[in-house]
Amino acid sequence: MPEFSYRAIDVRGQLVTGTLSGESVLYIRQELKSRDLLPVRIESKAGALAFNLPSIKIKREINGAAIGQFCRQLSVITMSGVNLLRGLEIMSAQTPDKQMRSEVSRIHREVQKGRTISEAMADKGSLIPELLTSMVATGEASGSLDNVLRNMADFFEKEHRIKQRIKSASVYPMVMIVMAVGLIAFFFNFLLPQMVNMITSSGGSLPLLTRIVIGISKYTSKYFIVILGALAGLAVLLKMYFKTPVGRLNRDTLILKIPLLGKTLRDVATMRFARTTHILIKSGLPLLQGLDFIKKNVNNALAEKAVDYAIDGLQKGETMADNLAKAKYFDTLAIQMFSIGEETGELEKVLEEMAEFYDKESDAGFTKLLALVEPMMLLIIGSVVSTVIVSVMLPMMDMVSHIKR
Repeated sequence: MPEFSYRAIDVRGQLVTGTLSGESVLYIRQELKSRDLLPVRIESKAGALAFNLPSIKIKREINGAAIGQFCRQLSVITMSGVNLLRGLEIMSAQTPDKQMRSEVSRIHREVQKGRTISEAMADKGSLIPELLTSMVATGEASGSLDNVLRNMADFFEKEHRIKQRIKSASVYPMVMIVMAVGLIAFFFNFLLPQMVNMITSSGGSLPLLTRIVIGISKYTSKYFIVILGALAGLAVLLKMYFKTPVGRLNRDTLILKIPLLGKTLRDVATMRFARTTHILIKSGLPLLQGLDFIKKNVNNALAEKAVDYAIDGLQKGETMADNLAKAKYFDTLAIQMFSIGEETGELEKVLEEMAEFYDKESDAGFTKLLALVEPMMLLIIGSVVSTVIVSVMLPMMDMVSHIKR
């Protein structure tokens, strides 16, 4: 009879491992459930992966607000005692987000077949975040699914607000850049050539600044496709580079050194770290196991490096605060708050306060950034546009002076 190794979550939310002999994966799953264990990973001894709950490769991403709404609605259904299948059926018909509606329908079909919600979430091709899948599995094992879902609803809704805040901060500079490029293109392709023809035909001379601007205009017009292709190629190469571990680390290190922007994004990473850690502890997931999920959620290579230090420290029986400090990423206040939480046994409460504090700090940082970006963009773009305008006006003024003579 073939042997299978397994990882499962017990009723206390603890991760357990072992081996069982059985005819099939289905038999092993049923055997684990009879022992009050929720299967997380089942693998044949031959090496073929038979069942893996948290291994999800997400190709697309569902809107955070939609995931939060899904968690909140499912929490209400679980808490009120409504039939789960009926509740999922109603949700599949009423969920406004198209991708989320498709996922709810799929989960409903899988639950009809006798699978748990977490098992349905873990299917290959699922768009449900891995963090939510494992948290639901923990909630099912500990009997606190409604509480876990409420916590995750708050978590995803706040994450969505942070992402929207970051997007909003980047919209204004992009709009200003597009407007500036459009205005300069208009000068180069329409106004400047006509002015130059008029001046040269009347026998006027062109000042040095005007000749430089005309040279730039001719060069960009002649090699426009080449320049555009080079910029596009550079963008692609940078994107590929920033996907590598070294590229991400260098990018985040550089950003950290930029005044105000670096601090603001560090506050965002600290807030995400504190909030994710708080939600994991509150939901009963073992901290050492949950740190992998925390690492994926901070979305910053330097913060991820700090989490790696924390994982190594916890495995050695050391405090998390001391090991986070080794990475030299989180600020002194954050490290001190972690240390106080660990020393007093109130880490969950301290993390909640930290998340709220750094949420406000990052919000204030984005407000300052927007207030600073506007005059900076106006100064830079105004300087470029003014240079172009002056280059046109100088020969005109010279021509008028000749006419008066």
